Amino acid sequence: MSATGVRPELRVVTDSAPPSPDAAAEAPPGVPFLAVDGVGKDYPLRGGGSLRALDGVSFAVRPHEICVMLGPSGCGKSTLLRMVAGLDAPSQGSCSIGGARIVGPGRDRGMVFQSYTSFPWLTVRENVEYGLRLHGETIALAEGAGEYFLDRVGLTKFANHHPDQLSGGMRQRVALARALATYPRMLLMDEPFGALDAETRWQMQELLLEVVTRERMTVLMVTHDIDEALFLGDGIVFLSRNPGRVREILRPDFKRNGRPATKEAMYDAPGHRELERHVMQLMRDEGKRA
Repeated sequence: MSATGVRPELRVVTDSAPPSPDAAAEAPPGVPFLAVDGVGKDYPLRGGGSLRALDGVSFAVRPHEICVMLGPSGCGKSTLLRMVAGLDAPSQGSCSIGGARIVGPGRDRGMVFQSYTSFPWLTVRENVEYGLRLHGETIALAEGAGEYFLDRVGLTKFANHHPDQLSGGMRQRVALARALATYPRMLLMDEPFGALDAETRWQMQELLLEVVTRERMTVLMVTHDIDEALFLGDGIVFLSRNPGRVREILRPDFKRNGRPATKEAMYDAPGHRELERHVMQLMRDEGKRA
C-alpha cells in the first residue's frame, strides 16, 4: 500500500476476477442492485409434508445501500441471506444481482458470519490476504490490498499476530477486512456482532459504517437488534414470524441528509425515537403470534 493510503485496484489477473463494487452502475437502467422476487422456502418433514420458512418475500436493494433484515427469531432472515450468498436455493421465486440470477456462490459476494472464521494457524495479515492468494491475485497483493484493508479496520499494528491473540471485536475486524479485500460487489453479514459485548458491538457498528461508506459498498445484513438495525440500515426489511413474509419496509427519515456517524448522533436525530417505538411495536405484535 502506498503511504497515501490510496486503495489499490484489483487487476484482472485471472479469468474469474470479480468486478469492482462500482460495477453495479453497469446494470441496465431500472434494474435494482439486488432483487429478491417472490421468494419462498419449504423444508420437507420426516413424516411427510413440508414446513414453509419463507413465503412470497420481495424487496430490492439499491447500489451502495445498507439493507438490514430484521424480525423475530425463526422468521427466515438467515435462510434468505444464504440464498443471496448462493449457499441455499429458494423453493419459489428468485434472487438476482444486477439482473443476473443467483445460482450459487460467487466472488461478487463477501460473507461475514457471527462466529469467528479466521484460520488460527495464519497471521492476521495472512488471513486478510487469503482470498487474494487463493485466486492468484498477485498484482493486488503486490500493490498492498491486504495492507490497505488492515489499515481501514485499524489492525495494522496487529498484522503479525494470530487470531487467538486478539479480542472478539478484533477477530471480527479481521473477518471484515478479509471479506472486503477481494473487492466483492456486495457484503453479506449474518449477525456479525451478536457475540460481542455491548461496548465492542457499538464500536464495530460505527467502524462498519465508516468503512462501507468510504468503500461505497452495498450491504445486506441480518440482525435481531432494533438499535443496530436503525443505526446501520438505510432500508430495513421487517419480516413476520414463520413463515417469514415482508410485513413492512422502512426507510429512516432521519437519514435523508446522510447517515449519522455515531450512536449519539442517531439518538439526537428528529424522528429516531418515533421510528424506534414503531419497530418495537412490530416486534411485540409478532411476539403475540408465537
